[in-house]
Amino acid sequence: MVLFNLLKRKKRFAIGIDIGHSGLKVVTFHGEGQRGTVEKLHLRDFSPGAMDAGRVEDEGELVEALRELVREGLIPKGKMVASVPGGKVEVKRIRVPAMGPKEVDRYVAMEAEQAFTLPFLSLTIDYAVMKRTEEYSDLLVVGVPREQVTLARELFHKAGVDLHVLDVKPLALYHLFSFLGGDEFEGLSVVLDVGRSVTTMVLVMNGEVLCAREVYLGGDMITEMIQAKEGIVYQEAEKLKREEFSHKPYEMEILDKFVVSLGHELRLVLDSCRLWLEPGEAEVKRLFYTGGGASLKNFGRAFEEKFDVEARNMYYLNAKDVLGGRVEELDRYSVAVGLSVRGAVA
Repeated sequence: MVLFNLLKRKKRFAIGIDIGHSGLKVVTFHGEGQRGTVEKLHLRDFSPGAMDAGRVEDEGELVEALRELVREGLIPKGKMVASVPGGKVEVKRIRVPAMGPKEVDRYVAMEAEQAFTLPFLSLTIDYAVMKRTEEYSDLLVVGVPREQVTLARELFHKAGVDLHVLDVKPLALYHLFSFLGGDEFEGLSVVLDVGRSVTTMVLVMNGEVLCAREVYLGGDMITEMIQAKEGIVYQEAEKLKREEFSHKPYEMEILDKFVVSLGHELRLVLDSCRLWLEPGEAEVKRLFYTGGGASLKNFGRAFEEKFDVEARNMYYLNAKDVLGGRVEELDRYSVAVGLSVRGAVA
């Protein structure tokens, strides 16, 4: 199994497997050149408590969910691209002097110790060369908690699933954004995948990924604020959010608080990669969002009003060509689609 295999081309036919908070999401994708279509979407819900704040609490249920997919023939052997479960993944670009491969490994280790917020010794590090000149190389570096990588390997091994690539959600999201035409935009774009408990933030400058981070902030925050407003239990608040939230008088008040929290985290990510931005480039030109936590009717409007930036759902790009009449399914399956795209054409 290859770890991350950053930005390299894979096979035309691929399966993307996303281990999310609420369930296992599987996408079958068939690519032709730089195009392709989603052939199958599958969701296997987890029981309450199987995942908690991005952490795997019930390994047995996840293993059994994977085994079920094998038994049902939904994930044949090979061509698998799966996400590392959990959160706290960080992606950054760094510049190193021109040097040999072994020297680059040591230099990346030194730079990563300073660049990432998590303790360096707790991370698994991988990198890809984005640009090379006679004087320097620009690298894209990924840091993932080592325990999450180990757990992912164990889960798929126990389930008898032969992984092709173990990937990270920020890069899967970036590849989806690029595949849908987002890499054509000039200036600074932000891509958000708002999950139930973890939000993935990716900054893209002139079509190239600049930096990314996963933060423990998601749609659960909205549910909890509804719960407090209504004085109801969590399950009732979650149902209200899905079915009646847009008709409530406090909708924009809650959405405003939520996007302000996201904005604070986004500023931290932006600050961490300002060295790559010229004066005036740090202004966000546009924001594209996806994920179940961002599927609320007025999510984009709240972002636009608070931060004076164009905010649109990612399916407004070229998602119809990929998903056909199921375009709005992108919110739920965005990471899984990105993983499959990466395996097939990226």
